[in-house]
Amino acid sequence: MSDAEYAGKIKGMKTLKQMIESKEVVPASELAKMKAEEEAQEKAFAEAVQSEQSHRKTKICTGKVEGREVWTRERFIE
Repeated sequence: MSDAEYAGKIKGMKTLKQMIESKEVVPASELAKMKAEEEAQEKAFAEAVQSEQSHRKTKICTGKVEGREVWTRERFIE
């Protein structure tokens, strides 16, 4: 190791800053942010599933009965 010499930069090699700019490498702070967003999205989806299941169990009046309003569910559109 004592006779190792610096021969210069290897052609085609990129620095870390260049790789981050070209989106080949993602900083840890962005990974943590993305993970938190994914967890929040999963939590919201789980809550939506529970809400949907509880709504299916409740009875919805769709018949025409005097003195009552007609209840229907709106379709979910993304």
